[in-house]
Amino acid sequence: DVATGLTATGTVQADAYEVTYAKNAFSTVASGTGAVLDSDAAPGDSQMIYNGGANALRVYPPSGAAINNLAANAAVLVARNTACEFFCLTTTAWAAVLSA
Repeated sequence: DVATGLTATGTVQADAYEVTYAKNAFSTVASGTGAVLDSDAAPGDSQMIYNGGANALRVYPPSGAAINNLAANAAVLVARNTACEFFCLTTTAWAAVLSA
């Protein structure tokens, strides 16, 4: 499942755009806006996010979770023209692999 032409929203985890597809391509990313990983993800699930927008995209874990052992609810930045694969390891831990 693929979603394209997405627009990043919000400036915090609570109002960021929730991605629900396995592959997600953002084309519009205003400064400071973001996306949040699928709150219904289960261990073993993964989501790819591509940032084709003009600014870095903030990607947040689901509420209460952490990405790459950062603080709970902290965002990682995905630079423009870059993709990142996010892997759900547990209900509260995600790992991210960033493209070059």
